[in-house]
Amino acid sequence: MDKPLPETVPLWLLCVTALAAWLCVAVWLGAFARWRQGKTVLPYQPRTPVPWRAVDLLIVLLIYAVAIMAAGLLAVALLSDADLQRPPAIQDAGQANTAHVVARLLAEGTFGVLLVCGLSAVVVAPIFEEFFFRVLLQGWLEAGQRRLRPAMPTLRRLLPGASGPILLSSFLFARVHFRVDTPAMSTEYLIVVVAGNAVASVLAMLLIIYFLRARAGAKAVDFGWAPEKFFADVRLGLTTFAAVAAPIYGAQITLVWLLPKYLAPDPFVLFPFAIILGTLYWRTHRIVPAIVLHMSLNAASLAMAIAWLLLQKP
Repeated sequence: MDKPLPETVPLWLLCVTALAAWLCVAVWLGAFARWRQGKTVLPYQPRTPVPWRAVDLLIVLLIYAVAIMAAGLLAVALLSDADLQRPPAIQDAGQANTAHVVARLLAEGTFGVLLVCGLSAVVVAPIFEEFFFRVLLQGWLEAGQRRLRPAMPTLRRLLPGASGPILLSSFLFARVHFRVDTPAMSTEYLIVVVAGNAVASVLAMLLIIYFLRARAGAKAVDFGWAPEKFFADVRLGLTTFAAVAAPIYGAQITLVWLLPKYLAPDPFVLFPFAIILGTLYWRTHRIVPAIVLHMSLNAASLAMAIAWLLLQKP
């Protein structure tokens, strides 16, 4: 442990922590009372396996890769200063840090930057990531598991339910969030990259939906969309966030002090969080609860980061 503990804790952080803890306890007590009454805490909603196969997922990855490459080329085209078109090399190892790109941009404090960060982190990223990791990847893994289970009784005992698909998709989700310390980059460069990736993700998702509908005959239910349960799903996502926010942030804060400063704690916290997202999706086979839960976590993290930056200013 190479990070000193802070001498004082801000009052607002103590209040938020206490509120999160009380909400967590209240939700879990409610779930326990429901279980004691013999009611299902989270009813299971079965559905037919998704129609896309491995080759379809490979094409999906290609679509996303092309979209991200196009966004990168556009970023280079928009940046007229040649020095801004390439991330600077590390001149001083002490300048490198593990802060997320959104956290680095928030330090600028302008409304435009805040708007870009909010749309990217709170809206686009949760929708696209849940669409890819839960709907496309976990849905495909669940369909494959269903085909293999009759011939593999040992698999049924070792990985009951959708344990295998949930764990594998959660591991990959956490892996893509792995981050080590990187050098500081120009604000202009980061803004264009964040905005470009957000636009590329939206366009790629629309193209992927169109592709899977045309090639595999995918329907709204295959994508986890059930508009008649939208508001109930929003409540479920918010309730789940209240149940898990305190332990998630508690683990995050603990790992910040325990891990070496060159390693971000995100993947170690996001792995169990992704398991919760995957379980939520498996039990409902609807995507809105997972998106709302993901959005809530990102929104709360963004709000706390902004509050922390405001307190640091003289």
